[in-house]
This record gives sequence, structure tokens and C-alpha cells, in this order.
Amino acid sequence: MKKKGKSENISPLHALLPGAKITNGGGKISVNVGISAETLIFNIGGVKFETYRSTLYKQPRSPLAKHEFLLKHYRPEFKDYFFDRDPDTFKVVLNYLRTGELHLPTYICGPAIKTELAFWGIPDGLIERCCSVNYNSYNKTLEALNQLEHDRKGSFILSQEDSNSQNITKIDRFRTKVSLVLNQPDSSLMAKVYGVISLLVVALSIISFLAESHPAFRITDYYTEVTRVFNETLNSTIDVVTEKSEEVPHPVLLRMDLACMIFFTIEYLIRVLTARKRLRYMRSVMGVIDLVALLPDYVQLLILAFDPAVAGTDTAKIIAILKVTRVLRIFRLVRHIPGLWILIYTLKASLKELLLMTAFLMVGMLLFSSLIYFADDRATFTSIPHSFWWALITMTTVGYGDMYPVTAWGYVIGSLTALSGLLMIGFSVPILVNNFLMYYKSVEIALEEERLTRAKLCQESSHSTDNNAKLELSTNENNNKGENIFTLEMSEKL
Repeated sequence: MKKKGKSENISPLHALLPGAKITNGGGKISVNVGISAETLIFNIGGVKFETYRSTLYKQPRSPLAKHEFLLKHYRPEFKDYFFDRDPDTFKVVLNYLRTGELHLPTYICGPAIKTELAFWGIPDGLIERCCSVNYNSYNKTLEALNQLEHDRKGSFILSQEDSNSQNITKIDRFRTKVSLVLNQPDSSLMAKVYGVISLLVVALSIISFLAESHPAFRITDYYTEVTRVFNETLNSTIDVVTEKSEEVPHPVLLRMDLACMIFFTIEYLIRVLTARKRLRYMRSVMGVIDLVALLPDYVQLLILAFDPAVAGTDTAKIIAILKVTRVLRIFRLVRHIPGLWILIYTLKASLKELLLMTAFLMVGMLLFSSLIYFADDRATFTSIPHSFWWALITMTTVGYGDMYPVTAWGYVIGSLTALSGLLMIGFSVPILVNNFLMYYKSVEIALEEERLTRAKLCQESSHSTDNNAKLELSTNENNNKGENIFTLEMSEKL
């Protein structure tokens, strides 16, 4: 819904009322009908307010200026108007009717004020600028946390309400259980076991990837290369066989990679098949990471299967370089470590701040690299693009020492570069830190609520099982008593 601006509350007819006054610049219309001795008493959530009736008529569009609205809440026995609403917000509304300016206290949550203002018929577009900053901050924080919760749960897991629904099919229930096992390690014992296995496989895959580059885990592979050479003496082409050697990973590492690839392939297919929205999962960050980490292995297998001669060529080396994407499997840990997922989500949610910091960094690099090029030694700073590196490491306060100024003006420019870098970090980093802390606390609260909900469900399930067992036991006892009475009566008759 489009937010109503202040201009939409202006009605030319209100300006024709007796005592109407239009404020300069603001465009607000307030009607002064004179001060009378008649007062009204409002009971707002147990707190009493008393004001002149004429005060309610200063803002003609307010519901409090309508007799029908007040009549619905009038109590003859107490001679007051009762509203079961927030008294602090009503104080804000009453001051708005008195002064025509809408100011908000800083201790009330923005969404709560929004709900109360909607009840009293006052659009939030009338909030003064001095108070709108905190108000908008509250609302944006709420929207960010709601989006965080939506992204955390994801669209591929059926909610608890959906899984308990009577309309859900058995297939959907099965998909829900599988999704819970795959994505929520704390949901059940099976999910915990699978989570441990998944972590071990991820660790094994990363260890294998790292070990392939270590000399201790590489062996020498000897092979022969046949080259056709023209022999001028024989006037014919002969085959020259040359023995060559190459360092290759140990076969055990290759078997480990194959086992991990099979595990990740099966897991990826199960995730796709059990996802509520498969296309959305495949386009998600984790879906793309899972797929990209698998593709180089399959490309290498297919190429070697169709043309084994490719081994050892430049094509095989390019494919080996692409296998570096397997290190992305470390991001699978985000399903088991909430802090890592929150860190990635914070970077994603703070994209505007990061772009602003990058723009500031690019401007600083262009400015200070140009200045240092013209002010310092050309032997060190050979060109402006070459000076970008010096400006970058100076603004980020790294300072490797491979390039440094040697003239007086160079020292001045270097000092200004370092100071601007400190300002850039000081302006941008606190925003990222605040976002991270906000998201981290929110996720911690959500996880604790989910844990308590699961514990409550388990407790209710155990109580239900105990009650059923007691009912069955009492039924058996009643049946046994009936059999004993019947046997006693038969024996008496005999």
C-alpha cells in the first residue's frame, strides 16, 4: 500500500470552516472553534485523559472529531469514553490534536505505533522528520527480521502447520520428514546422525582436495609417449617411443573423491526431489554451490571416459584447475553452524553498504593513485594504474611495504590516503557489525523457540502415549474382572 503523504490530508472544504487556519510551509489545516468549558473524559487502557471537546475538532479528519465514533465507546455509568488501547500512543494522538504536529516517543516500538495510529485514523506520513528516523528504523528492522526468518526456513521445507494439516498427502508428509532430516539436524535422532555423517564426508572431501597438492600424497606415474618423426635416411616416418613421468595424486585419494562425489550426488538429487519449489532451490545459493562443486568431477569423468588420451594434456590441467570449486563444499557447514550462515546472510543483506564502501574505495584509489604518480618517484610509481595497488593497500591499512613514497609531498599524500581509509572503515564496518549482531540474536531466539516447541511436542506425545497405555491397562483389568465374576457365577450354579 502506498504511504499517504501530508498533501493527501488537505481538503479545501476544511479551510472554509470557521476558525480554520493553514500553517505556512506545512500545508496543514487546523480548525480553532474556540475554547469552551465542556470537557470529555477518555479512559484509555485504564489511564484517564481529560481534554476540551474543542480540542477534538481542531483536526476535522480525525475519528475523534466524529460523534458517531465516540458514541460507540461511551459508558453512561462512568460518563467517559473507554478504549482498550495503548495510553502512551493516545497521549501522542492528543498532542497532535492540540498542536497539529505528530511527535513520537523513542521508547515505543515503531510497528506498535503504526497499529495504534491506524486505529486513530492518523496516517504515519504526518510524523515529523525529527521522529520519522527512529520510526522508519523500527519498521525496516522488523521487515529485515521477517525476511531473515523466511530465508532461514527456506521454501523447500514444509512448515509444522502444513505437516500437521489433514489435507496433506502421505507423499508430502514423507517429503517433509526427509527435508527435516536433511536440513534441520536438531529435529530428530536420525537427523543428528545424518548431520554427523554429512560433516564427516565434507571434511573428508576437503582433506582429500588439500592432500592432492602435498608431495607426501603424490606418486610418480610412468607412461610412454609415441611421436611420429620423419627419418631422412630411410625416407619414411618412424615412431619414436619416449618414456615420461608425471606426479599424480595417490589412488586412495581418487577413491575418496569418487565416494564423496557419489554421496553428494545422491544428496543433491534427494534435495531436489523433496523440495517444495525445486526451481527455487536449484537457483538458491546452496543449490548453486552443490551443483558447481559437482560439475568439474563429472566433466573430468566424461572426458576421460570418451577419450582417455586427454589425460596429461592441457585440457586435463584446465579441468583440474576447475576442481578448485570443490572447496565451496565448506559452505555446507552453514546448515550445521548458524553463525556461518548469519555471516553470509549479513553480507548479502548489507549489499548496499558494501557497494557504497566499494564506490568510496574506487574513488579514493583513483584520486590518490593519480596524486602519488605526479608527486612521487616515477621509478616506484610507474603509472596511475600501477599505483592503484599502493592506494588500495594503504586505504585498507594493510601496507605490504613493496611500494612507498620517498618525497615530502608523497608523505603528505600517503598520510591523507591512510586517513581516508580509516574513515571509510569507520563509516561502513559498524553497519555490518550491527546487522550481524541483530541477525545473530534473532536467529538464536528463533532456534531456542523451535527447541522449546519440539520439547513441548515430545512431552505431549509421551503424555498421550502414557494415557493410552493406562486406558488399555484399565480396559484389560475390567475385562479380567468380568471374566472372574462370570466364572464365579458358573461355579455357584454348578
